[in-house]
Amino acid sequence: MAEIKNYKVAISPHKLDSDTTRRLMLDVIIALLPCLVCGVLFFGLYALLLVVICTATCFVSEQIYNLLRKKPLTFDLSAVVTGLILGLNLPARAPWYIPIVGGVIAIIFVKMFFGGLGKNFANPAATARVFLLLAYGSVMAKYIGADISGNFLADGTTSATYLGGGVSALAGNFFGVRGYWGNVLQLFFGYVGGCIGETCVPAILAGGAYLIARRVIDWRIPLVYLLTAAFMTLVCFQSAGEILLQLFSGGLMFGAFFMATDYATSPKWKINRILFAFGLGVLTVLIRRFGSFPEGVSLAILFMNLLVPVMDRYLVPVRFGQQTKSGRPKPQIMKWLMRGLCVAMALVLAIAVPVMAPAEWREYKNSRTEVEIPASYEYVRSFSLDAFGNFYFDTEDSLQVPGGQEVKFTIGIGTDYLVSDIVPEEQSDRYTAELSLFLHKSYSQISGLQGDLNTGATVVNTSLKNMILECYKVINDSGYANRNYPVRDAYAYVDSHARAGFGGEEIFGVSSTITIREGVQQDLKFIVRLADGKVSSVLPVEQSGRWQASLALFLGKTYAEVAAISDLQAPGAGADGVVSATKTNTALKNMILECFLASDLNADAYTVGSAEYVQAAGASALFGGVSFLAGGEAYLAEYDYRQPLAFYINLAEDRVANIIPITQSTVGFTAELSFFLGKTRAEIFALTDLGTGDATSSATRMNTALKGMILECFDLLENFAGGDAQ
Repeated sequence: MAEIKNYKVAISPHKLDSDTTRRLMLDVIIALLPCLVCGVLFFGLYALLLVVICTATCFVSEQIYNLLRKKPLTFDLSAVVTGLILGLNLPARAPWYIPIVGGVIAIIFVKMFFGGLGKNFANPAATARVFLLLAYGSVMAKYIGADISGNFLADGTTSATYLGGGVSALAGNFFGVRGYWGNVLQLFFGYVGGCIGETCVPAILAGGAYLIARRVIDWRIPLVYLLTAAFMTLVCFQSAGEILLQLFSGGLMFGAFFMATDYATSPKWKINRILFAFGLGVLTVLIRRFGSFPEGVSLAILFMNLLVPVMDRYLVPVRFGQQTKSGRPKPQIMKWLMRGLCVAMALVLAIAVPVMAPAEWREYKNSRTEVEIPASYEYVRSFSLDAFGNFYFDTEDSLQVPGGQEVKFTIGIGTDYLVSDIVPEEQSDRYTAELSLFLHKSYSQISGLQGDLNTGATVVNTSLKNMILECYKVINDSGYANRNYPVRDAYAYVDSHARAGFGGEEIFGVSSTITIREGVQQDLKFIVRLADGKVSSVLPVEQSGRWQASLALFLGKTYAEVAAISDLQAPGAGADGVVSATKTNTALKNMILECFLASDLNADAYTVGSAEYVQAAGASALFGGVSFLAGGEAYLAEYDYRQPLAFYINLAEDRVANIIPITQSTVGFTAELSFFLGKTRAEIFALTDLGTGDATSSATRMNTALKGMILECFDLLENFAGGDAQ
């Protein structure tokens, strides 16, 4: 009995559980891994380095403190969790000392000075982040844009966040989705500037769902936090559309699942947790809307953490069987008040959002942003963009007709660069333009229009044509028509592909390595420009000073003319067909021909979906019909080698019209193209003996792989016949 006196029994609730602190912390670490992976994927290896430094600092700081206080070392992983959360809350290019300073503040000053695990007055990561924001404001506000393709260790381009820069900080076009929903999707998937771990909502939701399923966190806190934030956004911003933008931006989702749910600094009682989460939502949105900081999550968590001891002391739930002085069951006022509060907010959102959203959508759809005109023009007077990226121009002209005639049109050009709308603002009742001549036509189609200029109506049409072409020039001069095309894996030489303006040049970056003689190799890099179906220029970027390509051999030539060049010896090279200069010319010829093929498929004109072989397809300007870029491989069992294959395949009149190899065997086994040329799908499907003698030879495998590619091209041809164009 004497031993029992040494124990202190705390007030209920009591729970018997086999979970340990280490087990709980390990669950949190697992839940944070998706955020870490996405952060590194978006922001590069330097972001991973920052998280590692922060985590190591937190762990080492705790052990050093224990050594100085002569306490046992702790390995409960709580310091690791703090380091991970704080590291994921840092900008992706913060200086190396920022995670060190933050880690020391979080562990030593917030956690250990107050007694260690479970005794800290506030969330260590949130408090450390607030300190860093106040002490290193300019550094903590510098974000870079997400970039899956690069910037692994290099400095990224500084990028504003939605909270700091509004929609101007967003791309406005996310995988073809433009306008508001493009912004929402961009924020949801995290392809934006921000802290390392806070941008990718699916990763946060995956981690949060794991913690809820493992019963590590109480679902009430994140749910009520997000519900309150949505309600407060509706109230403070007076906008239903702003709700998703606010929820998916900044650290709101990350804070709701990983910081507000901290055991030591969140309330003990379920009802108090609802009140706690409600306060977080109110403070976060108030700070964002009216405060000097664009983000309010960490400040809100710190402030509400300070109120938790008061809440747990004075807002105690009614015990089972507890009665009033009159002997009646004591009413559970807080329980029903919190439930009623959540129901009320949900009802307001359920009623207000469907009412407000359509009106906001109409206003959003009709809104236009004025764009500065880059120069002085003859017809264009103003230039604007709508929310979806469509172009609008106010134009005017004075016609040389009897009595004179002022004409004014508002001309709309869509994101597909087709004329989408023409509204006559002022024109004669007698001389009116024929709008159908121009609607839904492209720049090249309109520039090619010809007609009789004698009648007054023709004069108006000619004027409108000139105005529309000048609208395209404004788009071109403003840089909106420039486009970078995706470079396909199947290409052997093309490294980059871009178009400069309407009817402008297509610009290719190409490279290759050739063998001059045994032991001597030469790297080649060129910028090749194509215009009007011809080679307009070739700029050497890297080649030997001794063996240089003869550029004049290719300038001004079409694809057919370049392909027909057989004598590639440079002037003065002599009669030897294998001289080094000839090899350079041959390599450049192959690179230029591939540029023509890439140009023929440049616009991704048709959707290929999840095709096994075909990477791109489109109507062919080179050969007519439909062309495909198909890539695959052939397994050469006798060499235990997988041979990459790539072919340009052209189908016309339901037959194989052309097959141009881009990449095939480097060991002498090439496909027999004559097996397939001129054949229909049925005839190719019926081919069984693809060997050139030996049915198991490697050449047979090349032919078999090519057969599969061609059959897939025929299968996709049905989509194009049905007009399945992007």
